[in-house]
Amino acid sequence: MTLLAASAIGAVVAPSPALAAWTAPVTVDAGSQANPRAQGAFGGSVLTGWLRPTVSLAQRSGDAFGPLSEITVADPFEKAWNAGLSAGGDAIVLTVRNHKPTQRIRATFVTAGGARSGPVTISDRSHSATQPQLDVAADGTAVAAWQWHDKAGWRVQAAIRRPGEPRFDRPQTVSPPAPASGRSQPRPWIHVAAGEGGRAVLTWQIGGDYRLPESSLHVHTAGPDGAFGPGQELGEAGGLADVGLAVGPAGAVQVAYADEHFSGHEGPVSLHVAQGVAGAPLADAAVLSTGGRGTSSGPQVAAAISADGTATVAWARPGDQYEQGGALEVFTRAAGGAFGGAQQLASGAQGLVLAGGPGGSAVLSWMLGTHAGNRLTWSVHAATRPAAGGPFGTDETISATDRNALWPSVAMTPSGDAIAAWVTNTDGSGGGQVAAAVHRD
Repeated sequence: MTLLAASAIGAVVAPSPALAAWTAPVTVDAGSQANPRAQGAFGGSVLTGWLRPTVSLAQRSGDAFGPLSEITVADPFEKAWNAGLSAGGDAIVLTVRNHKPTQRIRATFVTAGGARSGPVTISDRSHSATQPQLDVAADGTAVAAWQWHDKAGWRVQAAIRRPGEPRFDRPQTVSPPAPASGRSQPRPWIHVAAGEGGRAVLTWQIGGDYRLPESSLHVHTAGPDGAFGPGQELGEAGGLADVGLAVGPAGAVQVAYADEHFSGHEGPVSLHVAQGVAGAPLADAAVLSTGGRGTSSGPQVAAAISADGTATVAWARPGDQYEQGGALEVFTRAAGGAFGGAQQLASGAQGLVLAGGPGGSAVLSWMLGTHAGNRLTWSVHAATRPAAGGPFGTDETISATDRNALWPSVAMTPSGDAIAAWVTNTDGSGGGQVAAAVHRD
């Protein structure tokens, strides 16, 4: 295995000063919520409604957000699972319909003006489907993937909605049937990312099962025709890889993953990166950094590609002991170039999220736990990079200091503003109200 930018591993890149401060956090949804999704549409907005009957949208209004408005209609047999917006504000919402004859995945389409169509079934009706993943690109390209159960066990199905099309294409079953081993195939873990022009990338792994301590990470890409090609196996993915995916506006694909292990959490854990173009095989994965024994608290790897083709990979490099946080490292590669050295932004980061924006801009956010006696308090942090490129700015705490703040989500607007949303509470739970903040370009 080769090392990317081997001579620069461990180097520290000095951060640039922040260009502007984040606004004070505001409450977007006062109800009990989970998994808010920041969006770049409407100058910045937030979607809420995970596992609720409907999905709601709060549009940005200056440094605040307008009232939540429901964009879907409740159905007694359906729960919202995922949603996303194009740059123009058109929404796609995925729901799981639990009703005879089979449980299935459905999609609702809502224009920026509020016109609604669907829901329509996008999964194969012959067997049950669940846990859909979704990503929506700026031009409206969308990729959805879900767990689909046939007689031999669980498989991966996916469908792409190409820009300008009113519906998703027919579902594709991308993982093979279960081997003739006599036991049911476990659930696959799925990640997706959409690119413009019908492009997409999808990974899956049969992980999370102690009977399968090591499993290849499988990657499929789709070109402008919206069809996923044959699978490609990426090795050294451990028992369950932590994955970050990105597809650039011109079709560049970035797959970053950290190899996690189950058997005693043995280390070391390495950050792998595979690159290529949507619709063609990726280059072999190479190691970008290596850390300790790994962690399991939220996403530890994130990837993004900015409008000018700048690729960014971030990971929370683990410490020497399991669940011991190490340095938050960021690696940047200009279009057509190679990754430079690591910029270190923080330590002990968890729950990483990353988004690219216009030019070379990007925003990175994470959560950080701080112990005060027997009490553990979580806060949300962020750093931004300007459109001109260069290193990320300094680490900023963007959540209120008197409350827990967890599970951030970030996006960038076409004008270069950053939007962050997260869950906040005072009871120490994993849920709570939804808060958000804006970083003006």
